Amino acid sequence: MTDPELLTMLASEAERRSPTIITGVEELAASGEKDPARIEELRVEAHGLKGAALVVGQERLAELAKLIERFLAGCVDSGRINLASAAAVVTATSAFTEGAQAAAEGVGEPSSVSDSLNALSR
Repeated sequence: MTDPELLTMLASEAERRSPTIITGVEELAASGEKDPARIEELRVEAHGLKGAALVVGQERLAELAKLIERFLAGCVDSGRINLASAAAVVTATSAFTEGAQAAAEGVGEPSSVSDSLNALSR
């Protein structure tokens, strides 16, 4: 059983980092601009979510964050984010936040976590 205070901290971390990832991915995908440095910053945010989830034993959320991080890492060289893929990453980032909030509240994992894990694992 994970300490409820740690789960609350994970939810707070998700609330802090997720908007940065979502906004960044949406802006970069919409603009089509090349910005490897910004993509790397977003990857670092996803990496932070992964670490936070691992620390509190939320393996599925850690896996979801890992998939987000992997996607972003794959975009660094081109410096661009594909518009079609961006939607799945935005949805997955929101799902991470929903999952972290559910864990903090002691309720079951939302289906959005599973859906995003499946979507990003393809």
